Amino acid sequence: MKRAEKLLALILAVMMLLSLAACGGEPAAEEPADTAEEPAAQEEIIINFPCIWVGTDSKAAYLAQMVEEFNTENAGSIKVVIEEQTDYQAYRDKLRTLVTTGNIPDISIMDTTFDIKGFAESGKFMDLTPYLDEGWGDNFTEGCFDAWSVDGKVSILPFESAVFPICYNTEILKECGYDSFPETYDEMLQMFKDIKAKGYNAVGQMAGENAWTSMLWYSLIVEAIGGKDVYADGLSNPAFVEAAEVLKEMYNYTFDGAVSAGAADVNGHFLSRDTAIYLNGPWWISNFYKEENAVDGVGLNEIVDVARNPVYEGGKGDGTGVVTTVQGFLACAKQEDPAKEAAVVKFLQYISEPERVSQWALSSGAMFFIKYTPSPDTNEISQKFTEIANNSSYSVLHVNGAMPTAFSTEFPAALSALVLGQTDAQGFVDQLQTAIDNSV
Repeated sequence: MKRAEKLLALILAVMMLLSLAACGGEPAAEEPADTAEEPAAQEEIIINFPCIWVGTDSKAAYLAQMVEEFNTENAGSIKVVIEEQTDYQAYRDKLRTLVTTGNIPDISIMDTTFDIKGFAESGKFMDLTPYLDEGWGDNFTEGCFDAWSVDGKVSILPFESAVFPICYNTEILKECGYDSFPETYDEMLQMFKDIKAKGYNAVGQMAGENAWTSMLWYSLIVEAIGGKDVYADGLSNPAFVEAAEVLKEMYNYTFDGAVSAGAADVNGHFLSRDTAIYLNGPWWISNFYKEENAVDGVGLNEIVDVARNPVYEGGKGDGTGVVTTVQGFLACAKQEDPAKEAAVVKFLQYISEPERVSQWALSSGAMFFIKYTPSPDTNEISQKFTEIANNSSYSVLHVNGAMPTAFSTEFPAALSALVLGQTDAQGFVDQLQTAIDNSV
């Protein structure tokens, strides 16, 4: 049996070999299944930007152009969608609600009415510091992040700015014996006396309404005395009392009725050319060029020049600082997706590129915390404002921007009491501090 079994096995083996030969040899190896998936197409990143720089806002047209160009350059990968917000107060209210609920837009615009430092500390906004440190920050003016950074990090970006150089009527100064603006406060106050003696008002002041012009002068004096760190200790810094004394003295050289005056009075006296010195933001520059403000065919722009804040003897300001305010911040929601974060930053870098900002400033009259060369088509006074901003070694906020809201609310009443002799410089500062303390 064993022999038969061996024979049967041999026969079966031969039959199998013959069968394989008839089929063409050994069976082909089976191809492995292709389990690799086709790479998924990258989805277009949508950036949501509720924006108030729309409609009649002077910055609207060029922003719309930049968004269109950016979207074209990044078609299929990134798209910025502007949601037009024309009611600024409604926008503020909506944005505060969104921040509270955590539904923050990818990009939004804020002003100083928002709790910028509180928002920065919340952890809800994108940390832009690494991108600024990579070279982007070199485009921004010196010191513009200082007041808004938290632990050295920038998460809400100061963007639209305003600076407050001194504008002056060169014809009045020449008539009073001055070919240029003084470089120190002692010299400037002496010039004020000389101008007043010639029958002109040296400087516009106002304690009525929001006391805007006097608030700006107080800011300049505070900066000149206290330097770039003047706000570090709040109103306890002696600079605030000393600055109040200087501001009160300036009221000796202004027009009658300044204690109750408002912005229209200050503007009117300078336009009528009976006041030599004017202080306001860049938004007012266009008025120097209006034909209706010309006298005997001479435009106001032809006789107005611009000066830096003088140096205060013994003060910490060195004449290279600038008083500023933030007209608009750019804030970005914290992103979980690194690709979207990179896309948002790419757009911010795009609209803050100096050459684009130069065109944006030309088309709108706005100023920005970007070091840019003004277009040759920019009017001369605007160019001088920009040059002063670009060449500053540091910047400090005006007092209303640096202090709690209660300060600006109380400022006109405290100033009136100071000018009328109802309180002294220390009492003026104490009144402001009390208002702040009571608001907490």
